[in-house]
Amino acid sequence: MSELPLYLGDGDERMFAVYHSAGGRGCAVLLCPPFGWDDICSYRSRRVWAERLAADGHPTLRFDLPATGDSAGSGEEGGHVDAWVDAVAAAADWLRSVSGRRRTTAVGIGLGGLLALRAAAAADAPIDDLVLWGVPADGRRLLRELRAFARIEADSFVALGAPPAPPGEPLAPGGFVLGERVQAELDSLDGAALLPPRRDGRRILVLGRDGVPPDAALIAQLERSAAVTTGRGSGYGAMTAPPDLARPPVGTFAEVDAWLGDGDDGEVVQGVAPPNGSTLELEVDGARISETPLRLAAGEQQLFAVLGEPVSAARSELALVLLNAGAIRRIGPNRMWVDIARRWTARGVTTLRLDVEGIGDATGDGQRYTDVSELYVPSFVEQVQLALDALADRCDSERFVLLGLCSGAFWGFHTALADTRVSAAIMLNPRVLHWHPRLDASRDARKLGQRVHTLRFWQRDVRHAQTYVLRLLPFARWLLWCALKPFDRPVAKALAQIVRSFDSLRENGQTATLIFCDGEPLRDELAGGGLLTADSRWPNLAVELLPGRDHTFRPPWMHRYVHEAVDRALEQELARTAERTVVAS
Repeated sequence: MSELPLYLGDGDERMFAVYHSAGGRGCAVLLCPPFGWDDICSYRSRRVWAERLAADGHPTLRFDLPATGDSAGSGEEGGHVDAWVDAVAAAADWLRSVSGRRRTTAVGIGLGGLLALRAAAAADAPIDDLVLWGVPADGRRLLRELRAFARIEADSFVALGAPPAPPGEPLAPGGFVLGERVQAELDSLDGAALLPPRRDGRRILVLGRDGVPPDAALIAQLERSAAVTTGRGSGYGAMTAPPDLARPPVGTFAEVDAWLGDGDDGEVVQGVAPPNGSTLELEVDGARISETPLRLAAGEQQLFAVLGEPVSAARSELALVLLNAGAIRRIGPNRMWVDIARRWTARGVTTLRLDVEGIGDATGDGQRYTDVSELYVPSFVEQVQLALDALADRCDSERFVLLGLCSGAFWGFHTALADTRVSAAIMLNPRVLHWHPRLDASRDARKLGQRVHTLRFWQRDVRHAQTYVLRLLPFARWLLWCALKPFDRPVAKALAQIVRSFDSLRENGQTATLIFCDGEPLRDELAGGGLLTADSRWPNLAVELLPGRDHTFRPPWMHRYVHEAVDRALEQELARTAERTVVAS
């Protein structure tokens, strides 16, 4: 067994894929991804599933649809259904040719299931059997579900104090834009168009979601063309939980494994060698760029990265490394890292989108991140430095900018402190800059203290004893201050460490840009400590405060502010690099 990252297809529709080869006589399996946030959350589980299928003798291909993930195309364009269906058919054709297996099973989750069904509806599509998990009967039902999800998100943003979405805001469930074209195509995708032709021996397994039965209308349609089996689909919620909490649904994996084993795999013919598709070339803003997947050795683990290099523009000595946002894979929140990396590669800046241990396609235990402290361990700094070494060796890069969100911002900050090759760290909504195990408890206590100091809190929670409570309020405040005072220590300790770190960056000639939206606890702590206004002490420190209130910037109108803030920081660093080059010469 082995993993081969590559690109399939032609032109603007080329897609990133990973092929898991296998021995044995099992059928080939094509894993078709869901859309948007579900794709982000389930990515690691689908990787585990592919490894498991390959170990059981099923050559497996997983891929990103065009205009999603690491594939070609802009996320703002939103892709379109016809291109996605063609991509599924092309991936199935490639898999059959390379694996040499007579039968191919497409496993589709959510949108991936609808696309696999439509691809199979073409008589010449090389898809024999199907596994459909959480798939509705038609595109209209899926679109209705995505719109409801987007409305719930928007209401939650407003409830937290964010302004309402401006008029004309595009549909973006989970921060992933669904363009008007793809909405129209999904809305017109009816059940009849999804019905695959009857084939001898064709089987379809339809799975619900954690015991919620599969769509009855879908089953009624499919029974007209194949032998249909149903299952519970346990673990769907665990698989699509936030990436740091997501868990592979091994029970359903076993159920599907058993169903695949009951099929007639038939003979295995000699497959062809995978063609050399290890590099993706794109045109971005009128310039040619290339992207290449890389594996980087880190002790017993293998990190994963996508290297972006300018083809037509002059290469800058500055390189940009984009770090994981928590446990989100290298494409970044809402696929922002892909857009940023390609835009700046087109301007001559070498870029690297990195997966550290246990995240995305890097090896290692991804389940450790249920403990948030595991995202703040020193070994990640060493892994980022390995990526810098690889860029220095391969691309002759001399100076580096590190971009990260949340824990990725933390890694970038500490790598800058440890490695003077880092000329700048751009930190989006860092949760902490110096980790303390009791920091969350301290913040919770502070919030409680702020609430208790308001009359509204006491009136609401002790409605029937208002007069009595008001008489005790001064005494209660004093008691609360005594009780919560020890919780201030982690924050005070962290602020003192941050002061020393800012001093160190200044002395080394390194810059730092902090970009915060509303409601970020570290922003409030830095402001309370007077660290956001000390320009004379830290001229190398820039702080940008963005409108809105969402940690990963999901509302589309927030995307523009983030891109503009990052571009400003990179432009300033490019200017500093040019000045340094002139002085040196």
